[in-house]
Amino acid sequence: MRIATVDRGLAVDRDEAAALLGVTADASAEAVKRAWRVWARLAHPDAGGDPRSFARLDEARRVLLRPQPPSLGLEPAPRLPWRAVLTRPAHPILLALGAVVAVLLAIVPSLAPPPVVVAAAPAFLAATAWAVLASRALVAPRADHGHRITALALLWLPIASAQVLVSIIAGVSLLPVLPLSALPLAAAVSAVNPGAGLWRPVSDGRPPSG
Repeated sequence: MRIATVDRGLAVDRDEAAALLGVTADASAEAVKRAWRVWARLAHPDAGGDPRSFARLDEARRVLLRPQPPSLGLEPAPRLPWRAVLTRPAHPILLALGAVVAVLLAIVPSLAPPPVVVAAAPAFLAATAWAVLASRALVAPRADHGHRITALALLWLPIASAQVLVSIIAGVSLLPVLPLSALPLAAAVSAVNPGAGLWRPVSDGRPPSG
């Protein structure tokens, strides 16, 4: 019995084709053909099977036997664990002093006339600048962009929180303008890698081989 050409309604993707034949999506051609022969004996219309179901099985066989396009070597490198990308800072005392200065700048709004947002700008900029310097000191060059962006955020957060606490103690809270404190951080993140890299690795930091 001749099976009609498969129409668009019978089209299947590779994963669905594998499920139809009961093999894995990366099964060998021999495994696909072996599974197909089993189904052909059971589901062929000449053996009482449904023609449309058999046509889907036939399409599944064609999909799985279709040559896969060659890899271009553009897949992202596996993300390194944090323990592999963290390093000891060369000047830990200077980093600590920088953090203290950034936090103490939060008292400037209590010493300056309004508007608070202008007086708080040095503290906001200092928090991000310290986070950038600290991330460069603590994260090795082999880290990917996701590591660097995450490190920036994690280093900035305690400094920004301490600034808010110090400002409250000093008598002029930075809470009303707190959303503006994240603007320098957003700019720093964009500078690291505009638009990508937070959840998937983009570069492993190593020079290309060859």
